[in-house]
Amino acid sequence: MKRLIVILTLLFCSHSTNAFDLGGFSGILSSGADDESGSGIDIGQVLSGVKDISRTITGIDEEDEIEIGRDAAAVLLGASQPVDDPELQRYVNRIGRWVVSQTDRPHLPWRFAVLESTHVNAFATPGGYVFVTHGLFKRLNNEAELAGVLAHEVAHVIRKHHINAMSKLSTSGLSGVIKLASQTEDARNNRVATEMVSQVKDIYLRGLDKDDEFEADTLGTLIAARAGYDPYGLMAVLQSLDSIHAEDSSLALLYKTHPPAADRLEKLAPTLETMSDTTLSQPTMEKRFSKYASR
Repeated sequence: MKRLIVILTLLFCSHSTNAFDLGGFSGILSSGADDESGSGIDIGQVLSGVKDISRTITGIDEEDEIEIGRDAAAVLLGASQPVDDPELQRYVNRIGRWVVSQTDRPHLPWRFAVLESTHVNAFATPGGYVFVTHGLFKRLNNEAELAGVLAHEVAHVIRKHHINAMSKLSTSGLSGVIKLASQTEDARNNRVATEMVSQVKDIYLRGLDKDDEFEADTLGTLIAARAGYDPYGLMAVLQSLDSIHAEDSSLALLYKTHPPAADRLEKLAPTLETMSDTTLSQPTMEKRFSKYASR
């Protein structure tokens, strides 16, 4: 346990990160028995049936994905700006980048940010842009919970859930997004209001398929555990959300775009039941988190 805390502390202190700006899963992780995190999870075996999905969406390569995500992030940031607290943003980026280092897509231009919104929510865009609202951040109790939330959103990006959602729109709608992403900056700026904005708003107001959310819960929990955190982090967040009165206005968008927390807890429970005692005793890093939660 002490060794794992030291590893997390060193990584936190040494991992360089940029401030937030707009600028086959089976191969990710080898057997946990020999890895430095001491998680004891053979994630390679657990996810052996998940194939590489980098080319599953015809016509959408990684460059297109990043361009689409950047434009989508710009739309979302138009509704709520990042909290004006550079230290908080650097902290969240450090945790996020350590989490994504446990996946097969650490090379994406990952950016993490806490937004000013008082709503309780978190979301991501293709290509590696991840947002947590200040309303949700204030309800978290430790770093393991933050890592679980970030890992859930990271899982959406890894599995290209938003790109898949776009592909379910009309063919002309998806091709419009691709064309927009491939145009010059001036041309994109001229058409973003009529094409990209409507596409993005539709997806983020309607939400992803519930199966995508269940999958992101499972993969996110495994990723956070691989990163050395208490794997109950995300489950603890879901339990907290489940205890909030359904009529709380801060949860309106979350309930509209996600399955009920109780359903998510039920789906996630079997994953945690398969984990070793060593994994389940990984740290929450509450003390370090408290320095930023109290700001």
